[in-house]
Amino acid sequence: MLPGTLFVRIHHSYIINCNAVERYIKGEGGQVVMKNGAVLDVSKRKKSEFLKAMQA
Repeated sequence: MLPGTLFVRIHHSYIINCNAVERYIKGEGGQVVMKNGAVLDVSKRKKSEFLKAMQA
């Protein structure tokens, strides 16, 4: 692990670095826009875990 980085699984297909998140788009599960422009879905089941990690 790299110091100062936090990785979170937001979907069965995605594990992201929270430091690379540009913004979060609200929705049933929502979507994450990454700094590289990628837009990734957040699963309904992983939404609360993701939002908790982003507050830390």
